[in-house]
Amino acid sequence: MRAWTAGGMPAFALFALGCGAPSLGTDTSLGGGGSEACGDPDGSGGDTGDVPNILGKWTATFGQYVYDSAACTVEGLQQDDMTWLNGAMDIDGRIPDQLYAYFDGDDSERFFGLEASTGGVVFSGTHEQDGHTLYTSFGGLLYQVPQVERNEIRGFGYIGVDIDSADAVIDCWIQGDFIAKKSGS
Repeated sequence: MRAWTAGGMPAFALFALGCGAPSLGTDTSLGGGGSEACGDPDGSGGDTGDVPNILGKWTATFGQYVYDSAACTVEGLQQDDMTWLNGAMDIDGRIPDQLYAYFDGDDSERFFGLEASTGGVVFSGTHEQDGHTLYTSFGGLLYQVPQVERNEIRGFGYIGVDIDSADAVIDCWIQGDFIAKKSGS
């Protein structure tokens, strides 16, 4: 059996030099990450442009322009109750397939995600609120707004609600737009 090589270099050597190398980041539980060098999965000037580094601190908003809870009129789950999905958000991990986001500095509740080389990102996880389990997915397109030189993620937020949290069945849903603006490193 022959090991895969690139230009005569064994694949394991490429892995050791890439984003997966444990010495590159601070989160060793995921095997690396956190390196600015690993922030652009398509490479600077690649065929899809220069995708911004997703790792770091963001300010997120959910349902600012479009919000629909028509299928879910549950007490305690209105738009103003979704504050946990708004405000300070951190994205950490390893690009492209071992990312995680968390809100308000509480990394015990992680939403795991992926990033495509074209800038598409998606995160999903669960959140407990008022006796309900909220199966949550959010993401969109990661890009730089050249006029203000700021990175943004614009897209969607979807929350499937298990009203009684006992049967792991989504009883109704809530959805809206999701916007995150890079606010620091």
